[in-house]
Amino acid sequence: MTKLPIIGSTSTVSDAAYALAHVPCPGINARFKARAAVLLDAGTVYTANSGIASFYLILEALKTVSSKKEVVLPAYTAGSLIVAIKKAGLVPVLCDISPDDYNAGLREARPAITADTLAVVAVHMFGIPVSGIEIFRAGMPGDVFLIEDCCQAMGSRVKDKPVGVFGDVSFFSFNRGKNLPANNGGCIISRVGALEGPLRTAMAACAAPGGMDWADAFLKTALFMAGTDPHVYGIANALAAGFRETAPPIDFPVHALGNFQSSLGLRALSKADALFMSRYRNGISILQGLRGVPGVRLPVVAPDLLPVFNRLPILIEDAGLIKLAQKELWLKGIETSRMYNKPLHHMFELGYKSEDFPHAGHVAEHLLTLPVHPGVRARHIKTMIDILRGLP
Repeated sequence: MTKLPIIGSTSTVSDAAYALAHVPCPGINARFKARAAVLLDAGTVYTANSGIASFYLILEALKTVSSKKEVVLPAYTAGSLIVAIKKAGLVPVLCDISPDDYNAGLREARPAITADTLAVVAVHMFGIPVSGIEIFRAGMPGDVFLIEDCCQAMGSRVKDKPVGVFGDVSFFSFNRGKNLPANNGGCIISRVGALEGPLRTAMAACAAPGGMDWADAFLKTALFMAGTDPHVYGIANALAAGFRETAPPIDFPVHALGNFQSSLGLRALSKADALFMSRYRNGISILQGLRGVPGVRLPVVAPDLLPVFNRLPILIEDAGLIKLAQKELWLKGIETSRMYNKPLHHMFELGYKSEDFPHAGHVAEHLLTLPVHPGVRARHIKTMIDILRGLP
């Protein structure tokens, strides 16, 4: 009956108690931002209630310094990015992804850049840094902003530099299941002085969290901690099945980060290195164990990268075997996920043909993601490798 979830809680009862006790502390958010700035090699860190809210606030800030309207992003990524772009009154423009690392690098994004391009979003999917991110900014027109989406990649490094330092502006997520979870929340860092004023203005317009925000956050944290315990997850998973969101949100709230989440984030930051290295080692171990398996395609991870995997993505070339793999792994107590079942131009009407962006379509059809969070043990890794090696 023990079931390992695809995402797991890294918070403890002690963490939740600490966060609850510090809800009344007026300086807790400032402490969290100062500690996060050290981790992210940033000057100023701006926090919001979610990663997608952080992205939206970046777009609102960019609109004050440029009249351009188009935002380029990969055709395979979270649909919530499209919702944020439209909420900001801007136009999403898609590009295909690389079949090697499932990201869109400069080579994929550059053909989509036009005279009306405001920004390009470099999304570090699954925690794997975008190939060539260190030269991405230099390869674009000077008046086009590079936004790094690090929501799945906090802690990942390129040549010993953390993701988020290569763009003009970057954003991160602290949502449940992310690399540094704080129940919810997100943050922004900027490398362009001209954006500091607009970002401060955008943040100042954010409403304060509701008076009972801490209670809702505490309850969700407690439920997540209990519900993702492998000893109860099999039952909890069945009960929660009908409540899972399978489509992008129609809209989302934008407000300041609450004290409970800031306090929980502080506790997560105190063990960040251990959390990150656990994800990295688990992912690399699975990749090594699956190397050379016929019909299983692995992402290419360059030797100068240290990917802090949010989940480990693999492609099963016979799409008909994906359900079999998921069933066999579940029976052995391991949950897997398809992630996004459609590319963005199949989720939204964006003016593209169905067959456009073939690599994004192929990944959506053949992708299976495996758990790598700190709750994954050596026996889980062995089970995943054995079952995937034994596929017909």
